[in-house]
Amino acid sequence: MTKNIDWQKVQEWDENYYVHLDVTKEEYQQIPVERTEGDYLVLPDGTKLLDFFNQLYCVNSGQCNPEIQDAIKEAADRYGFVWEAFNTDYRAKAAKLIIEDILGKDSWAGKVSFTSSGSEAVEKALIIAKLYKNRPNIITREHAYHGWTMGAAGATRLIGVRSGLAKGDSEEYRQVPGHPMAGYHVAPAPNCFNCSLGHTYPECKSCGEQLPCVQQTESLIRTVGTDTVAAMITEPSFGAGSFHPPKEYLPQIRKMCTDLDILWICDEVLVGFGRMGTWFGHQQYGVTPDIMTMAKGLVSSALPAGGVVISKEIAEFMDEWRWWTVSTFAAHPIAMAAVCANLEYMIKNDLPGMCKESGEYFGGKLRELEKKHKCVGSVTGAGMLWVVEIVKNKKTKERFAPIDRHTMYSGEISMYPTKYILSKTVEKGVLVGGFTPNTLRIGASLNVSKEDMDKAIDALDYAFSCLDEMCTDDEQKIIKSA
Repeated sequence: MTKNIDWQKVQEWDENYYVHLDVTKEEYQQIPVERTEGDYLVLPDGTKLLDFFNQLYCVNSGQCNPEIQDAIKEAADRYGFVWEAFNTDYRAKAAKLIIEDILGKDSWAGKVSFTSSGSEAVEKALIIAKLYKNRPNIITREHAYHGWTMGAAGATRLIGVRSGLAKGDSEEYRQVPGHPMAGYHVAPAPNCFNCSLGHTYPECKSCGEQLPCVQQTESLIRTVGTDTVAAMITEPSFGAGSFHPPKEYLPQIRKMCTDLDILWICDEVLVGFGRMGTWFGHQQYGVTPDIMTMAKGLVSSALPAGGVVISKEIAEFMDEWRWWTVSTFAAHPIAMAAVCANLEYMIKNDLPGMCKESGEYFGGKLRELEKKHKCVGSVTGAGMLWVVEIVKNKKTKERFAPIDRHTMYSGEISMYPTKYILSKTVEKGVLVGGFTPNTLRIGASLNVSKEDMDKAIDALDYAFSCLDEMCTDDEQKIIKSA
């Protein structure tokens, strides 16, 4: 136990002075974390919780990685702060590692610009796209999450997590006025488990050369006007929205963007740097973007850092102009030291490859649970990013919470399936859950141990067994949805 911390006083300060997320004052229950260790959160009383949220699916190299920690300490002895107008060896090395060592073989990447977060990375990517194409409009998708700042939130269409307020005791919800901004147009999501266009995959492939969701996206762009659209932004796999697209989707989106002369922005903030078993999610589909955003795994979340990678063509364009944009903490030297150490550690230990192998094992165990349990509708994923759809009826795909991804998180949400499952896995010392009511999003560090994967599977097996009891037609056993 860490010495000289009065946790009762810490709780008092926290409850009195901090603005808390996701809960009202009456709902708030403090979970104090004394330290982190591997894939565990350690509480002041010594309790260890296995974290299969991986916090926000962002501690790719594991908590308190010694090589990253040592690099931060060394950099802190050298630097206080210098801003982005000055070069440091850490920033130059970080850029070289990304463009040459990691992305070099793909031949598309030109240069990188650093930020302090994923939302800032998306903001910067949108700005670059609009400047380069000199066009105002952006295409996004249903259920997308790209950040909480004004521009990024315009591309975010998972409405419940777009910085609004939700009453804890009623259905009242308050969105941010003027949020989202104008200039965003929403295409269908490639959600094959619950297609908003009413199709079923793979039968929908018979509808033409393009998937129906891609056909509708192209029709939307042509309706808006191709000469007014700067870019389409996508996640390779939906993060907060929590589903994986079919294998044909991203290649068709890439071809469509090229044919229509618009840019493709690939938002790799969540899946980048190994989470799906390849360095970046788009590499699983044999395509390359024009602009790529990154954060989280870039630095294994040891310090705040994000960035934007631009193609060689866009880099040449930017080199011809003076770019008047300033972010105080972008490329902070200590953060860049952490980035370098993290990337060198990942390269040396082939963390993407390690994650691929772990994902094959863990995914196999999840699919065994899918066969065993009535409440598991589907299992999809790769590496250390898995999605489990929870259903009341496997045949009809009926949901426990019918509002599903359109939830505002207002009213009674304590018995959403993801929250219920979390309450059960915690009994086994494991944290597992999801952002959407009926869908689990599961992942640990890329170097998670087999023992910890087995522990998570055992906890899920127990939680699913409890939920299976509610998979009946008995209305008295149906989970109340908000």
